[in-house]
Amino acid sequence: MSALLRPGLDRGTIMTWYRLYHLGSDGQHVAPEDVEAFDDLAAVRKARTVPNGFGAELWHGRRKIADVPPTVIHRQIGRQVGLFGA
Repeated sequence: MSALLRPGLDRGTIMTWYRLYHLGSDGQHVAPEDVEAFDDLAAVRKARTVPNGFGAELWHGRRKIADVPPTVIHRQIGRQVGLFGA
């Protein structure tokens, strides 16, 4: 079994570990964060809910899964929105 996989808690499912690297204003990785999901799509969905100011990159081992756009809390809407709108 790969070091990036581990048994899930329900019915023997396999959860996969991903790493979300937050980016700084200079585009460099500044803060890694673990994301656990069943597959790539679920990992991307989770990563898009994590607040970040300058964007992030989602990786699974050496494989880059997605670029995550910067998010902000919209003052009037009161929830997280993407860089280009709701």
